[in-house]
Amino acid sequence: MKKTIVLDGQIDLFNMPVNEAIIKPKEKVIIEKQEIKEDHFQKIINLYKESCNRIIKTVSGALLVELEDKTKYFNGQGVHEFDLGIDVGLLPADEILIANNDKTVNEIQLRKLEEMKPDRYIKRKGDANIIIPGDKTTVITPRGWVIEWEQKPVYKEVEVVLLNVNEEVRDECLNIGDTVEFEYAKETYKGKIVSIYNNGETLNVVWNGQHAAFYYKCVRKIA
Repeated sequence: MKKTIVLDGQIDLFNMPVNEAIIKPKEKVIIEKQEIKEDHFQKIINLYKESCNRIIKTVSGALLVELEDKTKYFNGQGVHEFDLGIDVGLLPADEILIANNDKTVNEIQLRKLEEMKPDRYIKRKGDANIIIPGDKTTVITPRGWVIEWEQKPVYKEVEVVLLNVNEEVRDECLNIGDTVEFEYAKETYKGKIVSIYNNGETLNVVWNGQHAAFYYKCVRKIA
């Protein structure tokens, strides 16, 4: 057998120290739970809910606070950016959070409504628009403009006005100034006729500061 001679400075392969691989333990990954963001709007709502005309959360994520002389605009972070005038037009998907004062519809809107002959419409408290739901949402603005939207309206069930035709024939004659009883938002009310048009078939009735159109067979004259 040949003798292996190891010279000074030469490495003996058979006697080399074995370096064990040092495996570092995986660092523990700590995932912090995302803190729930504070509702930036709640403090604003609490501040103005008693004194405002209305408060609206817009579909774009802003907050509108309408006071007597202006509408304050707050961005999504609750920062007041600027002021607008009152009676700002709303979109169907805007949500009316608080409405201390209602917005009434006018004669132009009621005539447009009668021309369109829907079986129901939406009159949201605090909104001057008439909204007609359907495959597309139709809005009749106070100026009489008829606008179609893809967005679905946000409303309460009690704000739906049915225009079902009652086939019962009534012999009574209805006149301006008459007091009538009718159903509105599943409640029974009494109001006064302020105008009659469409060959006597459509009545404009005012009650409790509200104003709406009714088919003449949907009201009952009170003596």
